[in-house]
Amino acid sequence: MKKGIRLNPKDNVGVVIQDAAAGEEVDFDNGLIVTALDTISLPHKLALKNIKAGDYVIKYGEIMGYATVDIPMGRHVHDHNCDSERLMK
Repeated sequence: MKKGIRLNPKDNVGVVIQDAAAGEEVDFDNGLIVTALDTISLPHKLALKNIKAGDYVIKYGEIMGYATVDIPMGRHVHDHNCDSERLMK
């Protein structure tokens, strides 16, 4: 099992601290184990729950962007499905 870290209890994304292949489980401690749907390299983000298009992506307990598409639990979260441009206007 791979390891990940959830930086704040409010976060809906976690950071892998070991590269994880699609299908591998990632342990975020406190009983939260998520199966990676994609290959995810350190230190990228993984959805810890289902995130709907338009919902905020939360890391460090803060809004870091919004989902541009539905992001299922276990999916890699990066610039292909998350954007922050709208927040900067």
